[in-house]
Amino acid sequence: MMLYLLYVITGAIGGFVGGFLGLGGGIIFVPSLFYIFTYFQIQDNYVMQSAVSTSLTCVVISSLSASIKHYKNQLINWKIFYKMLPGLTLGSLSGVLFLTIFSSNTIKLFYSTLLIMVAIYMFFEKENNIKNAFKFKFIHFFSYIVGTISALLGIGGGTLTTPYFKIQGESIKSSIATAAACGVPIASFGIILSFFINIFTNAFHTTILNYINIPGFILISSSAILFSYIGAATTFSTNPSLLKNIFSLSILIVGITIFFF
Repeated sequence: MMLYLLYVITGAIGGFVGGFLGLGGGIIFVPSLFYIFTYFQIQDNYVMQSAVSTSLTCVVISSLSASIKHYKNQLINWKIFYKMLPGLTLGSLSGVLFLTIFSSNTIKLFYSTLLIMVAIYMFFEKENNIKNAFKFKFIHFFSYIVGTISALLGIGGGTLTTPYFKIQGESIKSSIATAAACGVPIASFGIILSFFINIFTNAFHTTILNYINIPGFILISSSAILFSYIGAATTFSTNPSLLKNIFSLSILIVGITIFFF
């Protein structure tokens, strides 16, 4: 019973934070699942891979729910989203394939270091007015990198896309909303494509689907649907400066926690 309750709480917190900050919930899902699996001795031989894989499937649900609310609030920049889509799709496939190769410790170290670096940057980042000629110049390459890293780490990509959109001159609210929308293809396409590739080629002994914890996915996603929608609604009414600081602090805390665990 305690295990199932922890799944529901993880979904509620991760869903709200994901919807509020445009992160898809992955920065909460991954460490929470890592701790839960470790404590209850679930998926002992591949704890981090299972945490990342389960998180990635939950991110599909939470990002979609948050995106619906951001869409209603007219915060998503669809022009940027469509430019990002091809790279995110290919990158997410690369990420889920790399997930079957790298060890748990490698993924954990890379994940925590990335979050700490992005958080520190966001704390000190100032408003940026970039000339239109240079805005999103390398967006296709960047989106591929984002898709790869995000799928590998089981996150929605907001840890990278939100700062990137903000640097390019988007408002923090629009950056968060567009990042939430980008989380849907990041989390879904890599899973789907890798599944079909393995069906037709049988190239891999294990895929991301082998690592997913089904009870965790069902319970976390169920609570994340509601709370990610509420989180996205809160984004719309929050002061932009406060929103940016909360975003930075949240990913810094998670990054430090994972780094030293």
